Amino acid sequence: MAAPGMLQPAGSPAALGPRDRTEAWRWLMVALVGLVVGYVMVVVLTTIGAEIAGTKGGVNALSAASEPPVWFVMVDLVGVWTGFAMAAYLATRTGGRLGLGIARWDSLYVFLGIALQLGLALAYLPVHLKGGANAVNRELGAGSGWLLVVPAVLTIVGAPLIEELFFRGVLLRALLVLCRTTTPVVGVVVAVVADGALFGLAHLGSGDLWEQLPGLAAVGIVLAALAVKTGRLGPSIVTHASFNAVVVLWYAASR
Repeated sequence: MAAPGMLQPAGSPAALGPRDRTEAWRWLMVALVGLVVGYVMVVVLTTIGAEIAGTKGGVNALSAASEPPVWFVMVDLVGVWTGFAMAAYLATRTGGRLGLGIARWDSLYVFLGIALQLGLALAYLPVHLKGGANAVNRELGAGSGWLLVVPAVLTIVGAPLIEELFFRGVLLRALLVLCRTTTPVVGVVVAVVADGALFGLAHLGSGDLWEQLPGLAAVGIVLAALAVKTGRLGPSIVTHASFNAVVVLWYAASR
């Protein structure tokens, strides 16, 4: 019997994720639908918001802005996360578990998140990554002081929870079943790398495509490996939260 919290074989009563390939395909389709619903929600909500605010150029101008208003950032995040949360809910309707569990010692993963952020910064030192700073501005808006509090909380608390449920809960669990081969390690590696790559693509901002993607995908791969190794989402959530917190603190200090 597997140790508590570890990944258990599909088909066992307490198995994580889909129980077979058929259910795994359903989870994958649910993830795709959730992604589409999320981005449709973003378009609808930001369009309505732009009309109410009387923004010149409408939602297109807000999307292209280097520092969009705080309300736009909040609506954008909530719209995407609505789709992600829907996917997590629908995927588990047949009994599969996402492995959401946080232990007391998971707080130690704060240091891993900080190390990942510092490692990424060092890796990009030789590269003139203009898009990186622009992406941070777009994610946190043009706010400072108390106007920075809400997007900061969403970035540090909301993003790790909702995104880990989606990418490491629904998507990774489905890929682990679909990529299963006679050599288990190969299937796990393929699923982890694919999950990381999709995580990177989903977070990609405009410009500097090939410069941003490797770093974003590497972070996604580490988070996916944590979810597989521990059988829980707690470690990846804490790591993700501290990774984002470093960016928020740097941004707040620079304002």
